[in-house]
Amino acid sequence: MRSFIKTSAIAALALSMAAGGAFAANHHGHEDRGISSRGPENGDYYQGVFGDDDGIAPPVAVYQTTASVAVRTPRLSNILGELRAANHRMDTKRSEGELSAVTFNRLRREEANIRARAVNVADLHGGMIPMEFYAHLQKDVRRLDREIARSA
Repeated sequence: MRSFIKTSAIAALALSMAAGGAFAANHHGHEDRGISSRGPENGDYYQGVFGDDDGIAPPVAVYQTTASVAVRTPRLSNILGELRAANHRMDTKRSEGELSAVTFNRLRREEANIRARAVNVADLHGGMIPMEFYAHLQKDVRRLDREIARSA
């Protein structure tokens, strides 16, 4: 029984390699038999005098703008870093049992709201946070820090 399984596996492998090699081989010499691999139906469009002389203009480079979240300005980075630190403190206090589930969820929502406002303001101003918005966001982060310390 084992030899039959081995024999059939080796036969299947040999057959698949032979068939794959036949399909992957470059077929030369078919032009004289009326079978041509040239022409627009096979992707061989107009070639100019030189081999790299295309009939169509080269594609124009497209420059895509990055999302404002990926654009890290110092102010946005500072806000997001402070929110990460606050988030870490919340997780630590929750794991130590100092925060109830309700308080933890309320603080987490507030942190998410501050983060969303910071990203939204940066998005509206081309990745930058103006000074007056930065001051408001800093005040909100400080208030979140006080609430974390007070809730513990």
